Order: sequence, then structure tokens, then C-alpha cells
Amino acid sequence: MYRSFGIAAALLTGTALLGGTAWASVASPARPPRVPRSHFTHAENIAHRAGSGVAPENTIAACARASASGADRCEFDVQQTKDQQLVLIHDETLARTTNVEELFPDRSPWRVSDFTLAEIRRLDAGSWFSPRFRNERVPTLQQALEMLGKGRAGLLLEIKHSPRSPGIDNRVAAELLQNRDLWEGRRLALQSFDRQALRKLHRAVPDVPILLLGADNGQLSDVADYADALVLPHAARLTAGQVREVKARGLRVYAGPTDRPQVQRRLLSFGVDGIMTGVPARLRDVLRY
Repeated sequence: MYRSFGIAAALLTGTALLGGTAWASVASPARPPRVPRSHFTHAENIAHRAGSGVAPENTIAACARASASGADRCEFDVQQTKDQQLVLIHDETLARTTNVEELFPDRSPWRVSDFTLAEIRRLDAGSWFSPRFRNERVPTLQQALEMLGKGRAGLLLEIKHSPRSPGIDNRVAAELLQNRDLWEGRRLALQSFDRQALRKLHRAVPDVPILLLGADNGQLSDVADYADALVLPHAARLTAGQVREVKARGLRVYAGPTDRPQVQRRLLSFGVDGIMTGVPARLRDVLRY
């Protein structure tokens, strides 16, 4: 079993190079851990899109299977409906993972933000993957939090930002605060590519771990002020040096998604704190040996 450590209390020093982009070397003291160490006890097995390799992505059925297969967390994508409700789906449109074209043929391009929650609840989000999942529904954030409250795998929620979803950060924060009893003391974390959104979410729910996706502008000097970890894509190209540099800044490192055991083993040897995968059972076996 590969072990990792709690959030480091380190100085943000040095210059890192990720994907050919230099990170500014600006020293700034990292704030002390603000979340329980129980959130971070080992290299985490994170079910990407709730376990997209074994069940229809972003569904309760997928997360249930992932949890039974050893996943520590289910990663879900959060989007906003026309009537400002929060649902779990990856794409901006409903066409790829539901039967929306059949039920609403005249509503192209079938954007999530153009449909009400009541309309989305009518959709079959499972049959496209397999007939066994017929009538699986697009879940709501509330349903995922209720599942977390029952003691299953933790949650990693990616907030999907779009000009068509104004105010989504405020609504996510409000729903979390209204349902604190469902997640407090359990494994809940938030992630996004949007740094300003993550700052707002950190202020609203400071006891929830924050993960920054990617490093597009190359500036990481202040990330530890609001985030606990960096999620690095392109797992097959990640190097040990990149992982060390991020950790030296007081941040944890998550990588993926990848379903390839050889890549997973290499990432674990680099000391990553978690890996995203569509097949949690496969990563579970890698973590065991």
C-alpha cells in the first residue's frame, strides 16, 4: 500500500516547470491545515465521473459500484439547470448520455441550461451505456449528498462554469451549507479550473478541501491561500520532478484520469496523493501490491 501524508505546512518557494510553463517563484507562507487529516489518509482511489468505465457516468449507480469496488471518492460534475437547480452531468449538452433527442426532438442543441429539473428528471441516463441501466436518472447534488450521508464513498465535486450558469458557485455553497449534516466529518471536496470561483467557495465553506484543476497561466504563488491540492492531467506525461515541486509549495497532488496499471504504479512511485480512474477495482488492486 502506498501511503501519503497530511497537508504540508511549507513555504511556497522555488520555480516549478509543468508542461513547459515556468511557475513564478514568489515566497509566501502556506496556511496550516484547515481540514481533518482523516480526509487524507492514503493515496486515494477516485472514481472519475463516478466510475465511468463500469457504469453510466455521473450516476448514483456508477458511484454505488465504485464504492463497492474500493473507491475512496466519486468525482461528479455539477451543472445548473434552466430553473437554477444543481444536477450532476459532465457535458454542457444532454445528448451524449441521455435520450433527450428522443423525448425532446425539437430542443437542439439540448443544453443542460435550457432544461428544467423536471424535464431532466424524465430522461434515461443509463441505457446509452447498457440496457442493464435502463431508466437510471441524472442525479441532483442533493441526491449525492444524501448518498454521502449514508456512509458510502466520499465526493469530489467539479463545478462546471459557463456563461449560461451564472451564480452556480453561490448555489453550490448554499446547498452545502443547508445540508451540512450530510457531509460534515465525511470526505467531501470541491474542484474547478476557475480560481476566482475556488476562492469564493473557500470563503463560503472553509472546512471543505479545495482542488485546483490544472495550471493554465503558470502562476501558483498564491494557490495555497485557498486550495489544498492541484489536480494534474496528462498522467502518462507527469514526472517525479513536477510532483516534488508542487508538494514543495505545500500542496497535495492528484493525477489522472488513467485506467492503466503501469501508469498508476509510476504515479504512486512519484508520491501522488490520489489517482482518478474510470475503473476503481483495477486501481484498488494496484494499491494493494
